[in-house]
Amino acid sequence: MSDVRSSRLVKQAAYASMLVAAVLLLSKLVVWAMSDSTSVLSSMLDSMMDIVASVVNFFAIRYALMPADDDHPFGHSKAEGIAALLQAAFICGSVMMLLLQVADRLLHPQALAALPESIGVMVFSTLLTLLLVLFQRWVYRRTGSLAIKADSAHYASDILTNIAVVGALLGVYFGWLWLDPVIALVVAMVLLKSVYSIVVMALDVLMDKALEPEAEQQIADLIEAQAGVQGFHDLKTRQAGAVQFIQLHLELEASQPLHQAHATGDRVEQAIRAVFPRAEVLIHHDPV
Repeated sequence: MSDVRSSRLVKQAAYASMLVAAVLLLSKLVVWAMSDSTSVLSSMLDSMMDIVASVVNFFAIRYALMPADDDHPFGHSKAEGIAALLQAAFICGSVMMLLLQVADRLLHPQALAALPESIGVMVFSTLLTLLLVLFQRWVYRRTGSLAIKADSAHYASDILTNIAVVGALLGVYFGWLWLDPVIALVVAMVLLKSVYSIVVMALDVLMDKALEPEAEQQIADLIEAQAGVQGFHDLKTRQAGAVQFIQLHLELEASQPLHQAHATGDRVEQAIRAVFPRAEVLIHHDPV
């Protein structure tokens, strides 16, 4: 996929995320005001943080997609890792607010109003979020954007929490008032788990973690499959946003002409980029 096409898909996913978050926030705000449900409040706070995180994501993605320049010769891809950390911070803030409300409602349970309307909105939220997650995952598979992956992971957890909130509201309908704050507490735990996964992904990028062993083995197989290659060493990899950085020392027959050695290196680079099309490949030729 071309860089232009990839950039357009990432931006479309960012726009979709902001639009869905805004629609869900407004709908949940209305039913929370009508029902005073703690579990609906937990979902509404989550949507509120989604909007903030999605806006941060959007500007981070725009910055990350900027081409390399004199001040940033390796590009701006790590901006996505910073955006992911900001997402985690926003989610933590929403969890803290939610826990305060949960504690109060556990101590003072109360009946809820507008249950049918609340259940209808939560079912609508679940279906709309599912469509967004499917679109985001489709975009991630084609672009490799970390920011989109982090956003998708968060919205995927929203699907489960929305279903849990529907269950809580049904429980309250049958008189189980304690189920509302308990489900809100479960939502808080799910959100904290998503924070952990987002932080891990972001730190992997910001700390230049190597690609997965399977990916490095695939690169090794591609190198060794090329005619004229005697071996290789010092393979180093990392990923920043959607870009993989791959460098290695290529072992070549010392007696061959320079242009032949260079052609072999070009074939190795082309083979790697055929599998990792967004990769930046740096090869040092070693005579053996």
